[in-house]
Amino acid sequence: MGLSETEAVQKVLACSNLKVYCDYYSITVDDIKHQPQLAFYILKHRNSLEQLIAGYSEMEAINQDICTEFQRCEQECQSMIRELVKDRGSNEFKN
Repeated sequence: MGLSETEAVQKVLACSNLKVYCDYYSITVDDIKHQPQLAFYILKHRNSLEQLIAGYSEMEAINQDICTEFQRCEQECQSMIRELVKDRGSNEFKN
C-alpha cells in the first residue's frame, strides 16, 4: 500500500535535505504542502538527488585542496613579480 498525500508531504517535510530539495527543484515548502504531487515526485527521485548531494559533499574537500594549492601558486607568482619590479626599479636608478 502506498503513502497517502498527507504521509508523503510529512515524509518530505521531515527530510534533512529539505532546503536542498527546494532549491534544486525551485519550489518552496508551501508548494510541497499545497501540491502533494510534488512530495510524491521528490520521494520518487530522492535517491538520485541524495547521490548528487553526496557527490558534491565529497568534491568539497577536493575543491578546497585545489583552491589551497592555487592560492600558494598565486602567492609565489606575486612574490616573484614584486621581486622583479623591485629589481627593475633599483636598476633604473643606478643608471
